[in-house]
Amino acid sequence: MLEKEKIIIIEDQPLLNSMMKEILSKEYNVICTSTSAKDMLILCDRYKPDMILTDVVTKDNVNGITYGKKVKDIYGNKIKVLAITGIPEISFLNKAKENNLDGLIYKDIDSNSLLSSVSQILNGYTLFPDNYIYTEENERFKDLSEKEITILKLLCEGAERNYIAKRMNITAGTLKNYISNILNKLEFDSISKLMVFCVSNGYIVPDLEK
Repeated sequence: MLEKEKIIIIEDQPLLNSMMKEILSKEYNVICTSTSAKDMLILCDRYKPDMILTDVVTKDNVNGITYGKKVKDIYGNKIKVLAITGIPEISFLNKAKENNLDGLIYKDIDSNSLLSSVSQILNGYTLFPDNYIYTEENERFKDLSEKEITILKLLCEGAERNYIAKRMNITAGTLKNYISNILNKLEFDSISKLMVFCVSNGYIVPDLEK
């Protein structure tokens, strides 16, 4: 009998953690679970899994994509990393791709789709939605460029404007124009109000871990 492929689940919601373990255990060996992506590297070294299924926002707001990149940098294709999220954050999809993860899926999938997604990843495929899923409520974000999204995320993380301008390699005046364009596109009259709206509704999840 072939040995079952080994999977680690990282999910900070106990019920969802337990449900995913129950579903995946039908076809795979779920060797352990954790609530924080901070455990990812230690668990990989200890258990040598074939795949990690990680929530994007784990315990204490630790980012699963960030730690997934660290795993990929060390182990490459030896360990697959599939991110899963239920948050409508506008940058997760591109961030997962940029950080060389193997896929990103949403938590509203059924058990058969979860099993199918895991199977595809383990068989060497990448799995990403074609595009970020916009709804009637967040459709305005569709008009933002990648640079505008990055600027908005940095603002929501509390970065100073001088730092943002330097990081984006633009002048302070150009940054001011970008912020004005963001406000116009999203129909807000204040960057403070926009930041509160984005964070409170989950469209921006500040990566505050340094």
